[in-house]
Amino acid sequence: MAQIRLNKTPELEEVLAYLRSRYRVLSEAEIIKVALAEKYKKEMGDLPLVDEDTEKLIAQATEDVKQGKYAKLKTEQDLEVYLKSL
Repeated sequence: MAQIRLNKTPELEEVLAYLRSRYRVLSEAEIIKVALAEKYKKEMGDLPLVDEDTEKLIAQATEDVKQGKYAKLKTEQDLEVYLKSL
């Protein structure tokens, strides 16, 4: 495992002091790991699952289904015929 070296600036010391009070049993290295994991989780949670264009296609497909505009495909042959018709 690679090592990461950090310079302890006054700002970092202040952050670590606060986090030490919250995570009393963890070492500084473990506190940093937890903080990075929480940050990553928060950032990933804010990411959309699909892009804007795909979101529009999903919305259109949902609307089409509500209006009865869909094809019933029960077999692979039905699928092949449908795809060739597009």
